[in-house]
Amino acid sequence: MVCRQGDEARRAPGRTINDTHRGSQVEQRAHSWIAIRAIALLEDEGTQKNLVSLLKPHAGKASVGAWIPDQTDAKRGDAGSKTDNHILKIKPYGGKQGDRFAVNKDASLERIGQHRKTAAFLRRDTSLDVNWWAAPYKGAVPKPGQHLPNRVMALGTMLKDLLLVGDQRIDALIPGEIKFCKYMELDQRTREEAAAMYFLMLSHFVADVCMPCHCDARKLSAYSSGLHQELEDHWEKIVGAGFERATLLGDNADCDQILQRARTIDNGFGLDFSGVQIPGFHKDHDAWLETMFLCRASFAVASIIAPCKTYAYGDTKARAPFETVLGSGHEKLLADVDEAVMHDAVLNTAIVWKDTWTKVCATPPRGQ
Repeated sequence: MVCRQGDEARRAPGRTINDTHRGSQVEQRAHSWIAIRAIALLEDEGTQKNLVSLLKPHAGKASVGAWIPDQTDAKRGDAGSKTDNHILKIKPYGGKQGDRFAVNKDASLERIGQHRKTAAFLRRDTSLDVNWWAAPYKGAVPKPGQHLPNRVMALGTMLKDLLLVGDQRIDALIPGEIKFCKYMELDQRTREEAAAMYFLMLSHFVADVCMPCHCDARKLSAYSSGLHQELEDHWEKIVGAGFERATLLGDNADCDQILQRARTIDNGFGLDFSGVQIPGFHKDHDAWLETMFLCRASFAVASIIAPCKTYAYGDTKARAPFETVLGSGHEKLLADVDEAVMHDAVLNTAIVWKDTWTKVCATPPRGQ
């Protein structure tokens, strides 16, 4: 399959991306790899052929969507990519609604689902005791409505709208007739290239859900405090230069080659996706609840990496350098964290994409 390169003439002249926020090509590798590996997972599973037909031809060029949300320009005017929407910083809750924010271990694992490696990681752990799991925890949200699960839900909802007004190529992939589209000019309709890019933008926030430091309110998990950046740098090195921005945007490789390149990274994280089936959400969940419980799971992982008995939740000065908590002597923990976080970042992206797509396709809309 040959990658579609899109209409270069449509690219606005003179517009460049402001790279001042974590903008180096190295720091864009992991998000691009997660998104492209999720496309490959969908292809291997084989149940969503039309979705793969939409995404795969644009895997290289659409990868901009996977890392644009981290750019300074993406945060202009309180836009959806502002920093608060990348995180849900969870901490112990001392208010009057304690029962509402306490979820024991068994209930948490049931909500997460057995298909996720994070569930297996938490099930094996014995460092977080019964009292830890019985305590209430709540996300610290600076402004109502601005946090990670809301962003995943909002972007997924917007993407459904964009698909319903898709151009002829998108329309051909969705069952039923969208009758109101006959009143729209072709240039008003969503191009296939744009839809693919928005899917990959959604992947960015789903991946952030899986990053333990994005869900831990302790100062030690701030990007500038060491562990956060060092852990991400560790993952970027494993992904390698094949998923840098310049490589993917200038890549003339066949799309099959790009997806296969993504599959070859699995061994670096100890991943095995053979035979994996992509499930739906928990029966009682929508996108918001699904990602909310996954954020709580990531908070638990953060509390294992930097044990709360050593690094108290209220300590604003403590730091947990990578070498101290995941370096020499902690090789097994690091390998387990690598597997749980990166496996679930790929799988969760595929799950959220699949849910978005199947809901658009499930009931053909009735137009006028």
